[in-house]
Amino acid sequence: MLHPTAPDGVITGGRPASKPTKAKSSPATTTTADESLELKLSLLVCLGLSGMYVIYELLAEPGGGQLFGHWLGILGTFLMVLTETLYSIRKRTTLLRWAGPVRYWLSFHIFTGIVGPFMVLTHTAFQFRGLAGITMALTVLVCGSGFLGRYFYTAIPRSLAGVEASSTDLVDEIRRVQAAIAEMTQQRSDAVQALVEADAHRQRRARGDWMLVLLRGWDDWRYRRNLHSQVRRLEKTGQQKLGDVERMLMQRRNLERQMRMLQAARRLLSVWHIAHVPMGVALFSSVAIHVSATLYFGAGVWR
Repeated sequence: MLHPTAPDGVITGGRPASKPTKAKSSPATTTTADESLELKLSLLVCLGLSGMYVIYELLAEPGGGQLFGHWLGILGTFLMVLTETLYSIRKRTTLLRWAGPVRYWLSFHIFTGIVGPFMVLTHTAFQFRGLAGITMALTVLVCGSGFLGRYFYTAIPRSLAGVEASSTDLVDEIRRVQAAIAEMTQQRSDAVQALVEADAHRQRRARGDWMLVLLRGWDDWRYRRNLHSQVRRLEKTGQQKLGDVERMLMQRRNLERQMRMLQAARRLLSVWHIAHVPMGVALFSSVAIHVSATLYFGAGVWR
């Protein structure tokens, strides 16, 4: 989820402005240029590897015992080991503090955590027997749980530096946005003020942690659709543009949602770590046995 920046008309570092002003970033609601860049790059690389695989299939039978298949497995395993070791060192120690923020390393972790398993998948030639099949199943589980963890991670509002926002940050930002809405609508019609008041007191559907976080995209879409429909009706009847009001109400609603999800996402991440880490340990143990057996029997590229 991309956390929205403050709309025109609000200066997030001070009091609300009386006219549209270029927004400043706040600790709770700043956003990166492209939060899904690592997903797009990994998809591009996987598509390129798929093309190479198809070409190789036309020229020779793909297989783990072939030279091409072996190198796919070696490089894929290397990326998987690299993504775990370097990211863990950067996250848990100060040895790589000079190498950039943790959020960049997380993007690297996600990229190599997708490309590496995909290379291992092509290495198997889509044959899942014996230990290789178990290793591939564990790879799929770890990769899938990684996607789930990333979704939980993006539910927590952060600054551009990757610093997690606090409840105090969000409360302060909500107050600033609320003050800006009050100033913006005080000269508007009664119908507009009624819309703003009704939006402030709307009923929120009670959800548990899982549904609150996993269905946030669906809830956002429903809210945007309903608000946009109400604003368009008011614009037609009142002959006035209400785009600024709509943006401010969206901003307030996003902040309130982030406030509700903050603790829920933290709890889900804690539970997720309990499952993700042991699966990763099992995966690398299986990989170590598979590689050791390959070296012992002198297969493929080592002949």
